[in-house]
Amino acid sequence: MTHSRSEGFQLSEDPEIWVAYERAIFMTELHRIANVITGIIAPHARRQPSDEWVRLVLEQLGGVKATLEVLTRMER
Repeated sequence: MTHSRSEGFQLSEDPEIWVAYERAIFMTELHRIANVITGIIAPHARRQPSDEWVRLVLEQLGGVKATLEVLTRMER
């Protein structure tokens, strides 16, 4: 990705560069979601295992995490 004042943000003409950039974004989000799960949601779940809200959050974020892992590992 490049940026200039006159043209703003632009992607290269090479699709491989797009894919590399997208994977980098997915990897960043994967780490963020993993940190939220382990640092915030999992301790909540340990303290209140019967809390339906935290169970739902863990299930949903687990699905997001799995999807991001697949997207970062997919071969083109």
